[in-house]
Amino acid sequence: MGNASRTIVFGVDALDKDLVLEWAHAGVLPTFCSLLDKGAWAITTTPPGLYVGAIWPSFSTGVSPARHGRFSPTQLRTGTYEFYDFRPQDIKAEPFWNILSRRGRRVTIIDVPKTCTSPDVNGIQLVDWATCDPDFGFSTWPTSLAAEIEARFGRGRAANVPVGRSWCDIPRRSAAEYAEFRDGLLGSAARKAALTGYFLEKSEWDLFISVFSESHCVGHQAWHVHDPSHPRHDPEVARSVGDLIRQVYVAIDAAIGQLLEQVGPETTVFVFASHGMGPHYDATFMLNEILRRLEKGKPLTAGRGIAGALGWGRSKAPLAVRNLLRPVKRAVQPGFKEDIATRKSFRVQTSNACAGIRINVAGREPCGQVRPGPEYDALCEALSRDLLALVNVATGRPAVRRVLKARELYQGEYVDDLPDLLVEWSREAPISALDSPKTGMIRRTYGGIRTGDHKPEGLLIATGPSVPAGRLDRSISVMDIAPTIASRLGVPLPEAEGAPIAALS
Repeated sequence: MGNASRTIVFGVDALDKDLVLEWAHAGVLPTFCSLLDKGAWAITTTPPGLYVGAIWPSFSTGVSPARHGRFSPTQLRTGTYEFYDFRPQDIKAEPFWNILSRRGRRVTIIDVPKTCTSPDVNGIQLVDWATCDPDFGFSTWPTSLAAEIEARFGRGRAANVPVGRSWCDIPRRSAAEYAEFRDGLLGSAARKAALTGYFLEKSEWDLFISVFSESHCVGHQAWHVHDPSHPRHDPEVARSVGDLIRQVYVAIDAAIGQLLEQVGPETTVFVFASHGMGPHYDATFMLNEILRRLEKGKPLTAGRGIAGALGWGRSKAPLAVRNLLRPVKRAVQPGFKEDIATRKSFRVQTSNACAGIRINVAGREPCGQVRPGPEYDALCEALSRDLLALVNVATGRPAVRRVLKARELYQGEYVDDLPDLLVEWSREAPISALDSPKTGMIRRTYGGIRTGDHKPEGLLIATGPSVPAGRLDRSISVMDIAPTIASRLGVPLPEAEGAPIAALS
């Protein structure tokens, strides 16, 4: 088992594999082109239906969300109708580098998303220095390291947003604002490369992980600048600032290339692009009304909400106000808890690309409306059929690609925390009008800031001693990465649900 090879992982958050493969082969991303030519590579799969919120915890722990418990920034507290912000310290499984540390391996861990610092680390750890949506806040182990980092490299990008919020949700409209956004991301990637290079030389390590997150924010906020077919595409902005996504990808490619020059031939290198990005075409923002109509046969009559009452649309309210209103909104929304308590099903947050549905189960929810067993199964089947019958009026085609049942996909002690049904939208075109025999016509326009949203597949490339070149013959699960790395370092992970990848371990 394993050859105790020193191992580096360069992670890139939400770097789209399709763009990487296209631009690498076109010579736009020379580092990725070289890695793909000389290394082993594979498409990675992520927790189905839950990929956005569960990818990094599943990477870190090697287990599914039914065992580590995390699938969304905001989750329903099982046994209540309360929603709470899920923090990294709430993750129920430990990261694999803690296990390596206890076995004497030295580690350096930089900015892995959705993690917190641990005194178990045999080495150093940085959290939320330049992540796009800090969940823990900038911190280090040892704690004294924070002052040195800020003195040498300044405050990271994550310092610009409150913990629990996202850098991806700061509104930008003008070419000047997008130029400033781009320049900030390019500068952040360069500083991450400098910081990573510094610790590559300074720290003692057997495992080194550093994650770039600039690709995440640019994909969410600038997909419409990149994609001329997007309904919000502004040719003037695009001409002024260029393709921001391509520019950020080029910067990350150069940063990884620069760091690879510091790596000796005896070191195993993994480059992991966690999951993809594409246009924000979905109907999650309509889901509660869909469920109401399916259950009650009548449309939802919605008020304008707090921001609307103040004269702001969703995307126009100042960021500070929206951050303030977010935890207040549910508490003051008239009848919110009473409403979902009397319904058979309701939406729970997962992501926009895949929507989550909770069944109000007797014995699990305080005011359960559906008996477990045949009644639960029948409702799930009926909802699945009715959702698959929804038509995107703009295309005349189904709006839902498939409906997944969480209990058929996941097993673990926290499976009851997961949504019961997961709705994968067909994302071939924008959805602003839905129709079906049971719901009738529903018209809404998505008004959020994000014009790009996530795709489920990622990319893993490996180079180093005994690593064969070429594409692997199968896709690999994100849960396989931790046991593969641990195997190369001579440490088994018996609790992992994933398994070492034979060609890479």
